[in-house]
Amino acid sequence: MTTAKNLPPTPVKKRQTTYFDIILKSQNSNHIENDALAVNTPGDTNFKHYLTPNQFGRKYGASPILISQWVKLLKHHSLKAVPLKNRLIIRVFGKVNKIDRLFQTNLNKAKYHQNPIQFGTKTPRIPKKLSRTVWTIIGLTDHNRDYIYPDTSLPFKRRAKKRPSINSGFTSRFTKRYHVTPLYKQQLTGKGQTIGIIAFENVRKANIFRFWRHEKVATNPSRLQIKSVFSPPYCPSEDIQNSDETTMDAEYAGSVAPDANVKIYLSNTDSNLTNFIDVYEQAFNDNVVSSTTNSYGLLDSGSIAILRHRHLLTPVYRQVLSFVLAQGAIQGISNFTASGDSGALNYMVKSENGRELMLDRTLNSSDFFDSNPFITSVGGTTLPFRVKTGYGIIINKHERAWGTDYLWPFFQKQFKLVQKFPNSLFINGMAGSTGGFSHQYQTPTYQLNVPGVNTFKARNLVSGLGQPVLGSNVVTGTDHGRNYPDVAANADPATGYWIYRRTKKHPKNGWDLSGDGTSIASPQYAATAALINSQPGRKQMGFWNPQIYQLAQQPNSPFTPLNSTKDNSNLYYVGQPGTVYNQATGLGITNFDQLAKTYR
Repeated sequence: MTTAKNLPPTPVKKRQTTYFDIILKSQNSNHIENDALAVNTPGDTNFKHYLTPNQFGRKYGASPILISQWVKLLKHHSLKAVPLKNRLIIRVFGKVNKIDRLFQTNLNKAKYHQNPIQFGTKTPRIPKKLSRTVWTIIGLTDHNRDYIYPDTSLPFKRRAKKRPSINSGFTSRFTKRYHVTPLYKQQLTGKGQTIGIIAFENVRKANIFRFWRHEKVATNPSRLQIKSVFSPPYCPSEDIQNSDETTMDAEYAGSVAPDANVKIYLSNTDSNLTNFIDVYEQAFNDNVVSSTTNSYGLLDSGSIAILRHRHLLTPVYRQVLSFVLAQGAIQGISNFTASGDSGALNYMVKSENGRELMLDRTLNSSDFFDSNPFITSVGGTTLPFRVKTGYGIIINKHERAWGTDYLWPFFQKQFKLVQKFPNSLFINGMAGSTGGFSHQYQTPTYQLNVPGVNTFKARNLVSGLGQPVLGSNVVTGTDHGRNYPDVAANADPATGYWIYRRTKKHPKNGWDLSGDGTSIASPQYAATAALINSQPGRKQMGFWNPQIYQLAQQPNSPFTPLNSTKDNSNLYYVGQPGTVYNQATGLGITNFDQLAKTYR
C-alpha cells in the first residue's frame, strides 16, 4: 500500500487551442466487434477478408452527408473538423472560448453528464437531428478541476522498479530462445513491413541508430519515423524527450525485424483514454503498419470508479476502446500490449482525501486496456540464471513465470540483512508479470472452453502488508471474465536486456541495463509478426487471438505452457498442469518458427 498526490488538471485559457473527438453512431457499427473476430478466425467465410480504412468507413461509418453537416456546424463556430477515414470519428480543433460558446459550457468547471452531447448544466444549441447522431464525445473532461490522475508511475508505466540486472543480453537473447533465427535463414527480415510504436514519451533518434549499429541491422535514416499526434494537453511541462520506455521499444522492434520500418506514433502527453484513441486511430488511418506495440497502461479499476462517479468518464469507455481496436483487427493489423509489471496484485486507487490518494494492490483490479479482448496481451517470464552475491546464491533453474518469489529463500536465510535494509523487500521482491482475470469484460469467445481458462491454481506469496509469505500451499478455484495475458516471453530485469540511451547524466556511455519488464516482450512480439508478414505471398497475420487459442489446443502447438505449480508464479497465479493456459503466462512461450508454419 502507498499514497500518491492527485495531479491537478491543466487549467485552460480562453484563447488556448484544444482538441476533442466526436464519435458518431452508425447503423452497422454494432457488427464491428463480431466482424473483427470473423475475419481473424480460420474456418469463417470472412477469414482474411481485411478492409482498408476507406472500405471500413463505407461499410460501418456515417454517411458523407451527415459528416458534411457536422463539419459545416463546427466551421460556423470557428472550429476545425477533421473526419477520419472510418467515418465514425471527427477530430475537432479550436479555441476554448469557441468550444464553450457552442456547447454552452466552461471547460474549467464542466462535468460530463450522462447525455453524451451535454457538457454542462445546459443543453447546447445543436440541431436535434445532429445530436441524435452522436454516440459519445471524448477529450474535454481532462481539464475539469475534479479530474483524478495519480502522480505516480505505479499503475500506468509498464516497468518494474529498476534493480541491478544479473545477466543482461541483447537481441539474440530473444531470437535464439524463441526460435526466431530459423526465420532469418528463410530470408524473412521484415522487409516491406512497418511496426507501429504507440508512445507517450519522445526519443532521441541517435540513440536508436547507435543500438541498431551495434546489432548490425539496417540503419538507413528512413527506417525510423516519428509522427506526432495532437491530443488534449495534460501537464505538457512534464513531457519526456528522451524516454527509456519508447527508446527500448523502438530499438528492439527494429533489431528483431532488421529490415522493417519503425514508426513511432507519439502523443507527447500523459496517457488517457482520448490520447490512446487518437494515437491508435492515427496509426489505423495511415494504414501503413502491419503490427503495433504499446508499453503504457490506462486506468486502474479504482480510478475508473471515481471518474464514473464524478461523471468525468464516458459511460461507454470500454466499448469505445474495443471499437477502435476492433477496427485495427478488421484492417489485418496485429496489436500487442505489455500486460504489466506489478504481478497478479495490480495497483488500484482505493480512496481519496483531497489531493491525497491511497493505492493498494489487489487481485480485483485490472487496466481496461491491457485486458481488452481485441488486443494480444504479452506477459513476462524469467530465464534460468545463477548469481553469487556477498550474502549467498540466488538461483532460478528453468524458464518460469516472472515473479520474484525466487528471492524468498534468499530473504529467509538472510533475515538479518532484511532487518538492516527492509526496503530491499520492495525494491527487489515485489515485481512480476501482471495477469489474472479482468471482470471488466466477459470471457471472449476465443477463450471459451480452452483448458485452463476461467480456472486457476495459485499460491498466496504476498501478505496484506506486502511482505513475502513462505511455505504457502496451492489453492484452486474458478473465476470469470477476460483471462490475460495471452502469451509471454522473457521480461525479468534479472535476465533482461541492454538498451542504448545517452543522457546528460551519462554523456559518454549510453549503455543501460533497463531493458526489462513486459514492455520489452511486447515490441519483440510485434517485430516477429513483421518477420512472418514479410514472407512472400503471405496475408497479414492480423489479430492473433482467435487463431492462437485454436493452435494451442492442437498436437503441433507452437506454444509451450509454463505449467509447474512450484517456482512458477506471478506472485499469485501458478501453472495448471494438463492445461494449455494459465493466468501467469497465458498460453506460454512461443516457438516462432513453428508459429510461422502453422498460423494460417
